[in-house]
Amino acid sequence: MPKLMQNKMKWKAELLDIKESQDINDRPVTTYTSKRSIFYEERGVTTQEKYLSQQAKTDVVRRIKVRWDKSITEKFSAIRIDDVSYRITRIYTDMDKREMELSLAFVD
Repeated sequence: MPKLMQNKMKWKAELLDIKESQDINDRPVTTYTSKRSIFYEERGVTTQEKYLSQQAKTDVVRRIKVRWDKSITEKFSAIRIDDVSYRITRIYTDMDKREMELSLAFVD
């Protein structure tokens, strides 16, 4: 199989921007706005990652691989897959392959 075919991302998700604002009663509100579509490949969550995330009180439920993108951050980005929103708890960047692994947890 050619190398280009092996790195093809086949699933589609939505990249979200996280913004903090206030409602009419001056209470803080988190809003998620769509930024753009993003393609990803599903990765399995390791037992070690599940254990470490539970200790840090961030239950990682999904791990995906996406193309390297400097605009994706843990604090200001989220991912929506099949109408389920996830926050990014960890980003691992592989500069040689120009890929990122994102560990995802459900939005509270």
